[in-house]
Amino acid sequence: MAETRLSFKDVRASVKRMQTEGEKLVARLRRDAQALSKRDRREAFTRLLDDARRFRNDIQKRAEKAMREIDARRARIVATLEEQVTRAAESVVERLNVATKDDIAALRKRLGELERRLDAVAKERAA
Repeated sequence: MAETRLSFKDVRASVKRMQTEGEKLVARLRRDAQALSKRDRREAFTRLLDDARRFRNDIQKRAEKAMREIDARRARIVATLEEQVTRAAESVVERLNVATKDDIAALRKRLGELERRLDAVAKERAA
């Protein structure tokens, strides 16, 4: 086994090269870590924006659904109220013994018939 002796100068140069290479490696690691963290931040920000958009869309859909349900309830309530008011009005009209729309229509029809008959009788007498 041959023994080679390194001079102090060679060892020092080797250590200097290792230090230089180590500094380059650390600088490269730092750059890569910064790039990775920037990319991770960008990706996290993009994910956050996507989540916010999805959340907004979800809230919008829920609000639209709630509005449709409220409109449907409103329509049912209005229909029920109209029905109750109609029944109450009919009950009041019956108690007051006031002619209804149908009664008035029937009376108009009878009056028209009577007018035609009177006109016919008047024509017979004139002749």
